[in-house]
Amino acid sequence: MIAGRWAWGCLMLALACSAACAAPAPSAASKANGPPVIDPSAEAKALRLPFDAYKRTETDIERVERAVDVLAGRCLQQKGYSRPALPGVAVIEAPHRRRYGVMEPLVAQQVGYRAPITSAEREQNRAEEARGGYRDAAERSAAHGCLDDGMDRVYVEGADSPLAVRLEREIFERTRTRDPHVRSAFDAWRSCMRVRGQREYADPLAAAADDRWKDPAAVEAERVAAVADVACKEETDLVEVWRRAEEKLQTAALEQHAAAFDQIRQALEKERAEAARIVQPG
Repeated sequence: MIAGRWAWGCLMLALACSAACAAPAPSAASKANGPPVIDPSAEAKALRLPFDAYKRTETDIERVERAVDVLAGRCLQQKGYSRPALPGVAVIEAPHRRRYGVMEPLVAQQVGYRAPITSAEREQNRAEEARGGYRDAAERSAAHGCLDDGMDRVYVEGADSPLAVRLEREIFERTRTRDPHVRSAFDAWRSCMRVRGQREYADPLAAAADDRWKDPAAVEAERVAAVADVACKEETDLVEVWRRAEEKLQTAALEQHAAAFDQIRQALEKERAEAARIVQPG
């Protein structure tokens, strides 16, 4: 489910140039070893935006997926298959950890612009590996049908709002390309990067998406660039400047589309209640 969760996270953000989704592909060696485990910093966990109240949290996603898994397990049992349910995991909430590119010194030092996983995600991976795959094609086919049925039961229409996704994408790009405070912060960040011997990137997301990082031989150069990137973000207060710009526009959008966002909130509450009911013991 982790791969699904990562894809879903990128879809929900719907930020075409987000560093989280446009991070360089891992090398063959890193694929073999798996991504490193680095839990989010306090600063990453504290990063919040107004639209967050109208989106699934990481805890929501974990619980909804577990509810679907529970229902699929019951369905499979009725079809003559036995499959243990996945255990619950206390996830770590940091939805905007990579929204503005790499922002944590430890991540930059260890993996450059690549995405680590959290200790919670590691536990989820281990649980899935311990459970193993399906025994044969018949069980796999039955499981797919059961999962579809479970998703139809748990997911609530309206919890995923095209309006919210569109507005978030537009606001992100508007602040990135037109907000004078953000553009000024980019200028200061570029100057700082230049002083530190780095290339003249348009903004931090362009630095994260540099094609050079696809070359395994550029691992050390990538780390050096990412460390400089984080230091320059801190020196220019870029993350907070950008966050404030988005916060202002998101707040205005919530006021303008109050009725639509209220419907999203109600759908999310219904979905959360149903998922919690299913995963409760007994």
